[in-house]
Amino acid sequence: MISVNNVAKFSILILLSYIFAGSCANTSAPPMGGPKDTIPPRILRVMPDSGMVGFPVKGGSITLTFDEYTILKEEQKNIFLSPPQLKRPLSKIRGKSITISFAEPLDSAKTYTLNFGRSIQDNNEGNQFYEYVYPFSTGKVLDTMMVSGRVSLADNLMPAKNMIIAFYDNKPDSAIYTQLPSAIAKSDIFGYFTVRNLKHTQYAVYAFEDVNLNYKYDPENERIAFLDTLYTPVKPLVSNMPELTFVGEKDTLAAMSRPAELELYMFKEDNERQFIKDSKREQHRMAFLTFSASYPIIDSIEIAGLKESSFRKETNIRRDSLLLWITDTTIIAPDSLKIKITYHKTDSAGVLSPFTENIVLAPPRKPQENKEEQEVLQRSSKDKKRKDLLEFKVESDPALFEQNGFSLVFEAPLSDLNRDSISLIYKAPRGDMGKMEYQVIYDSLWSRIVNIKPVGRLLPGYQYSLDIPAFAIKDIYKRTNDSIVNTVSLPSDEKLSKLTLDIKGTKGNYIVELTNITRDKVFRSFRISNDTILEFPYLAKGKYSIKITEDLNNNGVIDTGNLKKRQQPEKVRLYSLADGNTIINIPESVELLQLVNIDEIFNPVKK
Repeated sequence: MISVNNVAKFSILILLSYIFAGSCANTSAPPMGGPKDTIPPRILRVMPDSGMVGFPVKGGSITLTFDEYTILKEEQKNIFLSPPQLKRPLSKIRGKSITISFAEPLDSAKTYTLNFGRSIQDNNEGNQFYEYVYPFSTGKVLDTMMVSGRVSLADNLMPAKNMIIAFYDNKPDSAIYTQLPSAIAKSDIFGYFTVRNLKHTQYAVYAFEDVNLNYKYDPENERIAFLDTLYTPVKPLVSNMPELTFVGEKDTLAAMSRPAELELYMFKEDNERQFIKDSKREQHRMAFLTFSASYPIIDSIEIAGLKESSFRKETNIRRDSLLLWITDTTIIAPDSLKIKITYHKTDSAGVLSPFTENIVLAPPRKPQENKEEQEVLQRSSKDKKRKDLLEFKVESDPALFEQNGFSLVFEAPLSDLNRDSISLIYKAPRGDMGKMEYQVIYDSLWSRIVNIKPVGRLLPGYQYSLDIPAFAIKDIYKRTNDSIVNTVSLPSDEKLSKLTLDIKGTKGNYIVELTNITRDKVFRSFRISNDTILEFPYLAKGKYSIKITEDLNNNGVIDTGNLKKRQQPEKVRLYSLADGNTIINIPESVELLQLVNIDEIFNPVKK
């Protein structure tokens, strides 16, 4: 027989085992041993059912139940409602369920989509649930149209990720600044998007960054893209559409093969408010002003104590940077440089009006030397540089040498360059030497930049040396140079390749650039206005892209767009191979010839 005491002890043991088992069931720790979990969560139940109509305007919620414990990653960034509300959806995790509710009432008789993005992951290994979208309607009908597309950065055509794609069925031009969109989506890492559950009606279409998460376009710090015309969705949502297929972040081929009806190009607008943004004095006889917007209207510039003829003005192409040089060396530059400039500044009403601004610039600070540097200078006092020494940089890149030659960059504008004393010498691999003809090309904007470019054929394996004797160059401050020799060696490696482009269909001005595949490094650039042959020698084995810019005003830069004027940025397009690939894989030791029809690239025939 079992005694009463033993029965009591046995009951306590059973009770403790239940408590312990219950605590184990709620733990998030993975079991010890066994293979790593790579399976994403599986959804078991959705309450209420997806596609519900008559969803309550107030107090409604949506619950997803999974087969395992889940977490929400960056929910404020990933989870969004379309059309959006001022207050974001509220989320709660309880057990294996995720519940979403709404902080403010929904509109009546409207179709919504609740987008979870990449927020849902399992609790143990972070395996991601696919980008789930829950559609519902507060009315009697669920809108069922959809549209897909891509959004790219206008200047390099790289994918623009995490952008808001906004559709407006109320279409005033001011809507993007003042109203919440009628429907939204977000672009993925490939710049791809699908906007779901739309009406069959006309929409104005935009994309913007939404840095401050207010679902409105703020031109001061956000990029923008827009569709030139109104768009009416014509494709109904059906199951197994390729546009809706979940694609992993590493599956580039599948991602880029998805159908796209719309192409949008992101750009940063020029600042519309004009004012002097910055003023500096980096050298004693130089001042530097920058404006907030391009092409400022400047009526007059005065420097206290100086005649206008005693200083020089230089600007960049967009004229939003202004350099002032005191060129009269008979004048001692004052410690405090007082500049009086009258220009058209944007007033409080947003109107450009003449405005006079007084700027006082203190002398530039001398760089502080630490004790070790001072000791080195004292020990080498006999080798001190002369006060009137003209120092400058000489830049030469073998890959760009045929195009640019030697680039000389000075601290101040030049007053004299004795061409007859400067030599360009070649040296053959076997030791033969001789002189070459060259051109001296002054930069069209900055008088401190000079290019010395060889005239004649350049040969692989040769060395080219620029020999500048002392006192051959003088700047506006009467400083002169010491002798300098700079040498560049053109590669003779048999593994290097050459790409030649036979350009046809040129109707206007274009910039043709050979770049890496991320388009952030340019190996060589040409500006063309006629059909021509372009050569890109000395190329290492690798992957390249050919970027072509339609330079409408022939200024050599990509001009941005303007939303209020409905002006798109200048077009940038990529040359593609016959299979549609925009990446050119160049092997070793080859000479490739590619026919490039610019007219077909910029005006493709729609099939």
